Amino acid sequence: MIPIIRNEFFQTFKSFKSVAIVLFFTLTSFLTATYLANHPELLGDGGNDSAYTSSIKFSIFFLGFLFVFAVSHDIVNRELDDQTVRLLVSKTSRFNIIAGKFLGSFLFWVCSISISFFVVTLYAKSTFFLDYLTVITVLFFITCLNVLLSTVLTRPGMTMFVGIILGVLCPVLGFWAAFSNTWYLLSFKYLLPYYYVVASGGYLVVPFLLVLLFLAASYFMFNRRDL
Repeated sequence: MIPIIRNEFFQTFKSFKSVAIVLFFTLTSFLTATYLANHPELLGDGGNDSAYTSSIKFSIFFLGFLFVFAVSHDIVNRELDDQTVRLLVSKTSRFNIIAGKFLGSFLFWVCSISISFFVVTLYAKSTFFLDYLTVITVLFFITCLNVLLSTVLTRPGMTMFVGIILGVLCPVLGFWAAFSNTWYLLSFKYLLPYYYVVASGGYLVVPFLLVLLFLAASYFMFNRRDL
């Protein structure tokens, strides 16, 4: 599994889109942090330090799906499309392939976000553990959903198309459902991470449980596929 994790991690960093997104995170974090450091009155009398991480949270909550799908929408089905999956299966188990690709992709996003939080921490002179955990939780969920989507759809072009649609709809429906009790939004409320992010605290565990279900479904479908 380790070689697959390492390969997926470095392969993701080679993409121009990946580098551009990392630079975007870092630049927006730097600009937000420097602006607030020079204008402390914007933080209020109580010193609302969470404002320092506002640009990071906004980027992930509203653009996270688009970012992840744009970078690695073909994380599984590119192996099927290129027929390289047969070589992988001959060297390791199918479970290791799914788990390794998921962890390698997730590790890339952890590194990207950690750089941004490090920049903010330097300027704010404060740690933002809860904000960091919240952002990581959302990325964990999105990365796993991306693996599931790439396993269900066998054509990379189709996953890109569906990924763009989901990237736009999921944040809108997720936040709408998080603040609504309308019956037709309940599925979005409990299947997307936004309700649990808004509730915070112990609710942040739920998206991780959903991720386990997504990974199990990905492995089940990949294991049944005739390669």
